[in-house]
Parts: sequence; structure tokens; C-alpha cells
Amino acid sequence: MLCDARRTAVAAGSAVMVSLMVIALMVPTAYAAVPDDAFIEDHGDMWGYTVQFVFAGSDAESIEWDFGDGTPVSTEWNPRHTYAETGEYIVIQTVYNSFNGGSSDTGYYRINVLGAPYVEFVQPEGAPALDRVYAYLDDDTTDAHRTIAQPADPVWEGHDFLGWYADEELTAPFDWSQKLYEPVTAYASYSDVAPVIEHTLTIVGGDGTVVDTITVTDGQTVTEPTAPEGKTVTYYVDPDMTTEFDWSAAVTSDLTIYLKISDSVMEPAPGQSDAVTIGGTELILVIGAAVLGLVAVTGRSPSVGAIALIMMALAAIGMLGVVDLPELITGFEGVRL
Repeated sequence: MLCDARRTAVAAGSAVMVSLMVIALMVPTAYAAVPDDAFIEDHGDMWGYTVQFVFAGSDAESIEWDFGDGTPVSTEWNPRHTYAETGEYIVIQTVYNSFNGGSSDTGYYRINVLGAPYVEFVQPEGAPALDRVYAYLDDDTTDAHRTIAQPADPVWEGHDFLGWYADEELTAPFDWSQKLYEPVTAYASYSDVAPVIEHTLTIVGGDGTVVDTITVTDGQTVTEPTAPEGKTVTYYVDPDMTTEFDWSAAVTSDLTIYLKISDSVMEPAPGQSDAVTIGGTELILVIGAAVLGLVAVTGRSPSVGAIALIMMALAAIGMLGVVDLPELITGFEGVRL
């Protein structure tokens, strides 16, 4: 990891440029005296215990490094420092210049020492658990410590150990010669144990945006999402929406499906599959037409009879679905015949 932070000191009108580069070779909170208003540059996480500090500025005549852990200050330009414990530290770099009476400048840098990297072992369900193995070392001046020896094959009664893999799907063998600069995971493979394979079901809306993603184990089915209230949602396997997706089919690969949302259609009541719903407006028209028809017959009024016929026609058109008559009678939803 390489970090580069720049600070500037001014000595009698002459600029003094100072730069800090921190290289994590290995990668209790201990703060030195840091002013409350100090600007602290964050150099992030570092796996290991030893950090190489490199001065990359110019014009400075001397330097001091306070590593933030209570150890003596270093006056080396590029010191290598080993921390005894993991934790967050504030490193203080101070540079001096004697030009025109002298000046100094101080920079503050945060580092988070995470300790030795390690290998995490993942066993199948039912297999004995294994402790992680750390890349410890006695001499951290080289990268030799960053590899660990392959452990003895684990024993799981009733199964033969087949090897270590770098991925959960057990397709890439684990490389024991790799150098560890951060934690890695090794997955165990055994006979008579199928690897866990998961697929992603991506749901795309009508505008082409991803609405949701569902993770499903290979060979399993997916539960259809609940449709919004008052809406009907249909899912298709193609963007042209010609073939519906079968929610009862097992998923064996990553899939993309497309949804179409429409208003719900009232289902017939049990035992009334052929029932017809007469809306409030249509029902009022029928009743009114019947009354006017009776008046026309008893009063022998052709004009009233014509109005009754017109009302009956409008009601019939609405009931047959020829036109959509607005519900003028609010609060009355009609009846089901």
C-alpha cells in the first residue's frame, strides 16, 4: 500500500516542500500530543506490524518521526518501524529548516495496524471446524513470512478430502505459494458433498430498470413476490413479454425476467363463474327506465316511453362492456347477478 501526503512549510518567504510516503511492508490505540484543530490525513488499513516510512520531500534539513505508540522518536529520513500491537496510531512527522532564522512544519497521519494476515478455512456443513492460520514471522525484513505451509489434510469421517479451493464453487485450486497481504479464504472439498451453487434471478421493470434481485440455490424454485394491492403482476422470460416465467420450475442458472403490472380484474364469486356485475350507474338507469316505462304505459305518453328506452339502451351498453360508463352514483358499487 502506498500513501502520499503533502505538507508545506514556509521559511522567510522560501517554500519548503515536505512529503510523506508510507509503504505497508507487513501490514492499543496510542495517540501522541495532537492539537484539537490538527488536520489528520488517513492512510488507511495496513495488514501486518511493520511499516516503512519514506520521506519524499525536499529542502528539509532534519526530520523527526513520532510513531504514536510511545516508542522513541526517530531522526532517520526513512525509518522502518514495527508496532507491538494492532490498533490505530497517529504518526507525527516534523521537518526543520534553518534558512533565514529557521522554520518547521508538522504533519499528522493516521494508520490502522491490523496485524498478521491469515487464511480462513471454510468447511461444508457437518464437517469439523478448522482454526484460521496466521502468517506470523520472526524476521519481517523480507516478504518470506507472507506464505504459509499447506496444512495437513483435514479428516471427516465418511468422506474423502479432495483438496482446497479459492472459490466457493470449488473451481479454482487454492494457491499455497501466494504471498498474503490481506486475509484470504480456502474452501474444503470432499467426496459425496456437492458444492453450494447459487444463482441470481434479476427482475426488470417495464422501463428497463432492475426492480429486484433474488438469490436462489441451484436446483431450487423461487417464491413469486407478492403483487401490490389492487394490481396484477405477470412475469415473462423475454423482454417482448411473450412467454410467461414458470415459478414452479427449478432454477439452474442466472436468469433475467421481465414484469408487467396491470390493474386487478374482479374474480367471479365461488359458484358464480358466469355472474355479471352491474355497476351503480347502470342499475339506476334500469330502475329509472322501468319506472318511466310504467308511467308511459299508464299515462300513454310516447315521449316518456322514448326516454325510458334510451335509458334502457344506455344501461345495456354499459353492462355489455361496449362502453365504459362512469360511476355517477358515488358510494353505490352496484350488484352482482
